[in-house]
Amino acid sequence: MATQIRTIERKPRTPSPGAAPLLLLLHGYGSNEHDLFDLADLLDPRLHVISARAPLVLPWGGFAWYHLGGTPGNLVPDPASRAAALDLLTKFVRDLPARIGSDPQRTYLLGFSQGAILSLGLAFRAPEQLAGVVAASGYLDPAFQSDPLPAALANLPILQLHGTHDDVIPISAAHATRAILAPELTNYTYHEDPAGHGIHPDGLHRVQQWITDALSG
Repeated sequence: MATQIRTIERKPRTPSPGAAPLLLLLHGYGSNEHDLFDLADLLDPRLHVISARAPLVLPWGGFAWYHLGGTPGNLVPDPASRAAALDLLTKFVRDLPARIGSDPQRTYLLGFSQGAILSLGLAFRAPEQLAGVVAASGYLDPAFQSDPLPAALANLPILQLHGTHDDVIPISAAHATRAILAPELTNYTYHEDPAGHGIHPDGLHRVQQWITDALSG
């Protein structure tokens, strides 16, 4: 598996009294680091925003964190590249604050689709490295679950968003994730909108408010 994660960044527009909080954007299957990057202008100006490009190059020119089979609505992850992706991102997230000078206690993830799946996987793998996770149009992959849950996960803030008309990752997958997380996490929020596989404007508003509240809290 390719091991290089390329990034683009938006430095904070408003300075923090110390090292800036970091927001890492993780795009979905077939996209690239520019897909979510416009959100940088819409989110809290205190954030140091990094948008990452997945390492796998797809035949039609997009990028992926791991390979998929099946069809939309019934996608099947490739176990080997999925495991490698989580290993790669765990190290990347661990090392990133020291590399860019952000606050290591305030690393937030915002993932969409495949990026959301890996964001939730990182929350299970290394919750102590994270200050919060936004998972949009994704789900908790059973391969990333652990029983019992990691102790640090219980208080990790997580915002999960999904569209009720999503034909790529069905709403049932989001509901299954909610059934696992809601009883166990003290700071878990779930929101769905009448939308397809994307972030609804109401969902974006919730992300904006959630991040501002997290930074101010």
